[in-house]
Amino acid sequence: MPRVAILGTGLIGSSIGLALKQRGEVRDLEIVGFDRYRSTANASQKAGALDKVENEPSRAVRGAGLVILAAPVLANRRLMEEIADALEDGAVVTDTGSTKAETMRWAAELMPSRVTFIGGHPMAGKTEAGPRFADPALFEDSRWVVVAPPGAPSAAIESVTNLANAVGAEPMFMDAQEHDAYVAAISHVPMLLSTALFRTARASEAWPELSLLAAGGFKDATRLTATDPAMAYDIAVTNSEQILHWLDRFRGALLDLKELLEAGEERRDEYFKLIAQNEFEYTAYRAGKVGREADSSLPDSSGFDFGSFLMGEVIKEKMQEINRDQEKRLEDLDREQRMRRNV
Repeated sequence: MPRVAILGTGLIGSSIGLALKQRGEVRDLEIVGFDRYRSTANASQKAGALDKVENEPSRAVRGAGLVILAAPVLANRRLMEEIADALEDGAVVTDTGSTKAETMRWAAELMPSRVTFIGGHPMAGKTEAGPRFADPALFEDSRWVVVAPPGAPSAAIESVTNLANAVGAEPMFMDAQEHDAYVAAISHVPMLLSTALFRTARASEAWPELSLLAAGGFKDATRLTATDPAMAYDIAVTNSEQILHWLDRFRGALLDLKELLEAGEERRDEYFKLIAQNEFEYTAYRAGKVGREADSSLPDSSGFDFGSFLMGEVIKEKMQEINRDQEKRLEDLDREQRMRRNV
């Protein structure tokens, strides 16, 4: 019977186990688990994600053809050290961590040559942690990033893509640096912005009143503040360079908005056009317009009628009103200049 070892039986590890068990893609599979906290591993087994629990990671990987490191990123280095000598010849080791460059370096240093390490990152999750929140459908229709080192055997790569497919995800190939740069923008920085927004409001003397008024918008924007602190810390430590790059870009975008607002009526139409274009592009994204094809199909804001195409008559009329006001101001200015010349 094929054996899979899952080291780290929290939300992601347990959800993988449940998906492999319940989706029916893989039959006659034994799943063995390990977690630093035995109670967490026991809860995962009780939920049906594991067939067996071991007290040591080295025991869990014995006989396993596929080993999944599903612990927090920094914890995976220690796991690699502990399992290196116990891994089966020809075994494939993968992970689910949110950063890849550091993990791939650790694997090159610590994994024996008789096994293959293929990096992985399922682009799915929840702010809640632990096996009691595990969901066999967590990965359905999500991307599962696969990072294969140069010269990795095709059979080893296929083992990881088969894992992704078995839990309902779609494999997506990247190199480690590319992955870390991209997820910094769409995952890591949003987490920090969420934290900063909540921290700013919470630090206000008006927080008692603010907390009473806060509704869906504030809760949506600050949801990622509830990210597991250990995971958030590991992400920041192992991907700080890329996070700082995107924070600088975000600060620039925020300053652009600030300047438009500070300019007042003088640049009001410019501000509206900016937020109108953003709404158009966000609506297209939410409608499934993603990837390079979507990028090439987006219209140029300078010559495209947003309102009539997608945003509706309200936006279209507002844009026309702004343009009329701008034309009127130019006419008034021109009339005033002519009158001065006549005088």
